[in-house]
Amino acid sequence: MSIDAERVLGILQGFERPALRPAAFRVAFSGGLDSTVLLHALSITRDRHNLPLTAVHVDHGLQPDSARWAAEARRVAGTLGVDCEIVPVVVGKNGGPERAAREARYAALAARMQAGEWLLSAQHLEDQAETLLLNLLRGSGPEGLAAMLPLRPFGPGYLVRPLLDVPRRALEAYAAAFGLQWTEDPSNRDLAFDRNYLRHEVLPKLAARWPDAARQLGRSA
Repeated sequence: MSIDAERVLGILQGFERPALRPAAFRVAFSGGLDSTVLLHALSITRDRHNLPLTAVHVDHGLQPDSARWAAEARRVAGTLGVDCEIVPVVVGKNGGPERAAREARYAALAARMQAGEWLLSAQHLEDQAETLLLNLLRGSGPEGLAAMLPLRPFGPGYLVRPLLDVPRRALEAYAAAFGLQWTEDPSNRDLAFDRNYLRHEVLPKLAARWPDAARQLGRSA
């Protein structure tokens, strides 16, 4: 599947029927490839969606360069004409670093939501496949095996993931077409983290045998 800005906007407009039209868009903006593509697509279709658009960057403080990444996120958003709020959080130690960082991030994002706003998160097809595998290995029940929902209530608004059916290679092609630059977090290659192990070791082996593995896992979710 290819992706362009109009398709992203069309996916979001399709969510308006169950969720009603949003009051504003907030993009959870890490500064990585996925959220950079999403923010860019929304910035160049502003005249179509005609909604307030802001970026929110959560600084977990877990990497020596996190403050620099936050500044870069604000700079990139600024080049797109989008305001970017930097939100520092303190990550606890309960449940392992991945879970603790996720809980701190979502709590901080939910606290900044206003009534009717949509928080847009840029997880893609392979992220969905990884989540399903993680939940299977953790013995999750039916709700966990649904993996990430494309739309769910979140604070006083909604959390929306419009790219769950989009493969990473399509996001890379979009970024190349527009000359986009993004930040790579080196911890994303640390195989000590379960998700990274699935991403770099397990899913490539599955894809070598079943080339459409990620899409079929996403369909199962």
